[in-house]
Amino acid sequence: MNGQVIILNGVSSAGKTTLAKAIQKYATDIWLHIAMDTFVAMLPDGSEFDRDWFPITQVNHQGEELPRIGNGPSGEGLLTQMRQLVEQMSEAGFNVIVDEVAEKPVIDDYRNRLGPSCLVAKVDAPLPELERRERERGDRLPGLAREQSSRLHKGIEYDLELDTHTQTPDALARRVLAGIS
Repeated sequence: MNGQVIILNGVSSAGKTTLAKAIQKYATDIWLHIAMDTFVAMLPDGSEFDRDWFPITQVNHQGEELPRIGNGPSGEGLLTQMRQLVEQMSEAGFNVIVDEVAEKPVIDDYRNRLGPSCLVAKVDAPLPELERRERERGDRLPGLAREQSSRLHKGIEYDLELDTHTQTPDALARRVLAGIS
C-alpha cells in the first residue's frame, strides 16, 4: 500500500520546514521529511547558483529589481530526481512530507505521479511578514519572498491553504493531519 504524501508548497520564509517538523511531532505514524533545500545543499558550496544549476537573475517587478532563482538543466534534473524519489518512497509505503517551492507544472507532476495519496497545501503568510522573516534569517536573498509571491501559486488548486502568520505551527500541523485522515 502506498504511503501518503503531503506537499507543503510556499515561497522562501513561509514556514514550510517548521510546519513539516510540527507535522512529524503530532503524527501517530512516522513521516519522513524531504526538503528541496536539502537537495540544493548537496552541491558544493558556491556552485548552487551556477547557470547549469540554480542561476540567479534580476527581474523587474512593479519597477523594483528582485532576485529570481531559476532552474538550469542540471538543477531541473536534480529536482526531477527528487520528485521521482518521493514517488518511489510512497510506493514503498513511506509517508513523506515534501517541503517545496514549486510552480503549477511541478505540482501537476507530483499529482500525476502520486494520485490520490497526495495532499497539496499552500503555505503562506502576508508579504510584510515574509519579508520580516527573510531579513531576520539572514540566509535568504533580500527580495526573494516578494518575487516568488508574485508568481508561485498561480493556477495551482490546493487541498489546503495555511497561513503561518495567523496560526501556530502546532495548530496547522493538526489541521494538515486531519486533512489526510
